[in-house]
Amino acid sequence: MKSRKGQLCIRRTKGFTLLEMAIVLLVFGLVIGGLMGPLQVQLESLDRKATVKKIGLIKESIIGFAIRNGRLPCPDTDSDGAEDTSGSACTQVYGDVPWATLGVGAIDGWKRPFSYRVDTSFADTTDGSGCADDDAAGVSFEICSAGGINVFDSQGGNAVASNLPAIIVSHGKNWAQTSGTDEGENKDNDADFVDKTYASGGSNNYDDIVDWINLNNLIAKMVTAKKLP
Repeated sequence: MKSRKGQLCIRRTKGFTLLEMAIVLLVFGLVIGGLMGPLQVQLESLDRKATVKKIGLIKESIIGFAIRNGRLPCPDTDSDGAEDTSGSACTQVYGDVPWATLGVGAIDGWKRPFSYRVDTSFADTTDGSGCADDDAAGVSFEICSAGGINVFDSQGGNAVASNLPAIIVSHGKNWAQTSGTDEGENKDNDADFVDKTYASGGSNNYDDIVDWINLNNLIAKMVTAKKLP
């Protein structure tokens, strides 16, 4: 016959008490909470790296399109992936990257379309852009051409790049939902954009990724391809 003391010992070894379970859950929650922060940072970093790589491919494809067609592609304004043109010019100068026309990926690391703005003098079907060089047949711009798109380090701040023919923007994880003025500059449909260091949180959060077609590189590629004199 088992003693009462022995019965109590057996009962105690069958499972955790409510207090013990609460302590275990608390510790487990603290461990998971501590891991989630670094994991989210790592995932954000991977998404940003993937987006930068995709933008690089888009830029290469835009220059390839220019060599083949003598102009830059127009934006996609109806979300079908194809550039939209009206007569000899673009339907609009601001829209999405025409991914189907270019044969590139349609979305960034957060599964959103890339925004794209082009200077119309580089994307129309009229030879030349009106500067002093002789017009090259079938090319929308000339060696002396300059675009009207500009990039600053903040809204109304210092110039980062100027006279650009085209620009590509990923609006980041928050898809321009912030009230920050710098991100707002990248979606207000004008020719001024902001490119600055990533800033998470605060009143002027900034997670956009901005890149552009370098004018000198574009002209050099066109000259090498014998599209410009």
